[in-house]
Amino acid sequence: MKMINTILVIDDEPQIRRLLQINLESNQYRVILAATAKEGLMLAASHQPI
Repeated sequence: MKMINTILVIDDEPQIRRLLQINLESNQYRVILAATAKEGLMLAASHQPI
C-alpha cells in the first residue's frame, strides 16, 4: 500500500493556498492549509507533515 505524503501550505493569500491545494492533491498529496505562521506551527506540531 502506498503511503500518502502530507504537505503543509502556509500563505496569507486564500487564492494561493487554494491553487496549491488543488495542484498538490491532484498529485496525490494530502494538504493541510494555514493562513498564518502561528497557525502553521500549530498544525505542523500536530500533523507532522513531510
